[in-house]
Amino acid sequence: PDLASRESIKERVHGILVGELQAMEGAGRTVYDFPDTPWEFTLDMARQVWDESRHVEIYIRLLEHLDGYVGEFPETTILWRCACAEDAAARVAGVNRGLEGLACDVFNQLIHIAAKIGDPIIERAVDFVLADEITHVRMGSRWLNELTRGDPERRRRAIEFQETIDERFNLGGVRQDGPHPEVPISIAKDARRLAGFTDEEIERLVRSTQRSPVY
Repeated sequence: PDLASRESIKERVHGILVGELQAMEGAGRTVYDFPDTPWEFTLDMARQVWDESRHVEIYIRLLEHLDGYVGEFPETTILWRCACAEDAAARVAGVNRGLEGLACDVFNQLIHIAAKIGDPIIERAVDFVLADEITHVRMGSRWLNELTRGDPERRRRAIEFQETIDERFNLGGVRQDGPHPEVPISIAKDARRLAGFTDEEIERLVRSTQRSPVY
């Protein structure tokens, strides 16, 4: 469907709302699951719980703005299930760099669509949320490095987990390298660079979208 239609935007906002709820639960689980990590790590994850809770409230309001309601569309718990890695380094790689990276793609595109159709409420609200997501990715990059310092094997496993998340959430080729109006989910290269992704990582993601199996 046309991504710029009100119905299409409403369905996407509903999916994002459910994703934010699961992200909040996932970050809360991370606070609880790893008591032996540095205190600063726990603080960052607790801050993320707070951020995600605000995002849930924002997207509930946006759904109401679009004359929608919670439960209007069927959703899954796949994001939550991907947020349950047993290792803290894999958790932040998969969630903060993989899933929050996807959020950067989706939100950046939604901002452009809202600007195109002349809806400043969606445009500005999602822009505020995107700023948080960029911060979450940067936190993930920091703690991936900190938690795997001196342990290249642990780092390799964490990055492999992130790559499986990226593959899964390419959604059978839905995420693509292309103009915002022309592809279902466009890769937000500038937002990803701001979030700390290297050009090499972005190029690897682009290549992975070209070989994604049918989801």
